[in-house]
Amino acid sequence: MRTKPLVGGKAWFGPRRLGWGLSPVTAEGWAVLVTGIGAAIALSAIVRHAAWLGLIVVAVTLGVVFLKGTSPGGPNAWQEFKESQGRS
Repeated sequence: MRTKPLVGGKAWFGPRRLGWGLSPVTAEGWAVLVTGIGAAIALSAIVRHAAWLGLIVVAVTLGVVFLKGTSPGGPNAWQEFKESQGRS
């Protein structure tokens, strides 16, 4: 399992404690998530005939999650991630 992000040294997104995937583990991760969701909703509401703008925002947000996150996973991956953070 990859416990470090592809870009930078600090992971903003880590494995989920419940289920499978990635979730924000730092304030930066939460800021990216909230900003991405807010921008996608705002663009979709303001520019009604150009929903593709919201999709571009979603794609950029997913790109940031991929580059600043670890490998996705569930509870076992979460435990491994937390242990690796303790050693750093």
